[in-house]
Amino acid sequence: MNTDGWICSVLDHAGAQLLALENVGLHPTELRVSSPVYRSFLRLRHRELADGSPLLVLGTPVTEDPQLTADAFLLRP
Repeated sequence: MNTDGWICSVLDHAGAQLLALENVGLHPTELRVSSPVYRSFLRLRHRELADGSPLLVLGTPVTEDPQLTADAFLLRP
């Protein structure tokens, strides 16, 4: 499987931020990521998506935001 090494950094940072928010009772409903990250997630989850599952990462729905830089992300409440 071809994975981009930098995707781990995005996941680590997003996971840490999600945990911090959950610790104060906030539960984001959307993880917005750059186009390169989104395409990586699509490649990594192609089987689940083909079976009709939604694109979830770290338990959060993922959407593409072309305005974000490659390793940036945004969590929406």
